[in-house]
Amino acid sequence: MIITCKNCGGSTEWKPGDPESVCKVCKTKLAIEKKDIYEQASRLALEDSEESLEQALQLFCVIRGYKDTNKRYIDCRTRLGQMRWKEESAWLKDEERRFEAKMARRKTIALSLLLVVLFSFTVVSAVSLVRFRQYCKAVEYFTTGEYGRSAAAFQKLGDYRDSKAKVYMSAVELYKSKRYEEAIPYFIWLDGYIDNGYHLQRYQERMAEQGAVSNNSE
Repeated sequence: MIITCKNCGGSTEWKPGDPESVCKVCKTKLAIEKKDIYEQASRLALEDSEESLEQALQLFCVIRGYKDTNKRYIDCRTRLGQMRWKEESAWLKDEERRFEAKMARRKTIALSLLLVVLFSFTVVSAVSLVRFRQYCKAVEYFTTGEYGRSAAAFQKLGDYRDSKAKVYMSAVELYKSKRYEEAIPYFIWLDGYIDNGYHLQRYQERMAEQGAVSNNSE
């Protein structure tokens, strides 16, 4: 992020995490205002590239709680996930073709192996293939917007591939759709993962507000 010096008009670069910024021309310490960070992050969030969205996330993270930063942070993270998802979907199709071709070659070679070796290989391959197809089915649920089913399917897969990341993405979509009762158990299951604590806190605040409204009405 480029900051302009109000004294001499010089500029310097500031990165999230730097305690302060100093003008390269007059050596004056430059004030880093939330308003400037917010505007820079908002501009980056409008760009349709992974690099820009990652930079926007870093800046929004620095000023969490300022204006609608929390909402923009979630939107950027979701867009970044969807962008990467498209790339991964193409990779998944290629991977499945390579996997099935590899299985076909192995089956041909296995014909010449001893019965015990063939049996062991078949068992291992079957388990691997079942998990892979379960993963692909979960991907299909997510792609078609069945976030409740995709979250449950990825959760069953545990640490397989990036299933935890997909549980998080599914839970975020449920949360954004105000399906809090469905989303919260997955955030609890993902204890310590990324920023799931934010969603749990917001849910507790919502519940507290609803409780207060109910008490007042009584």
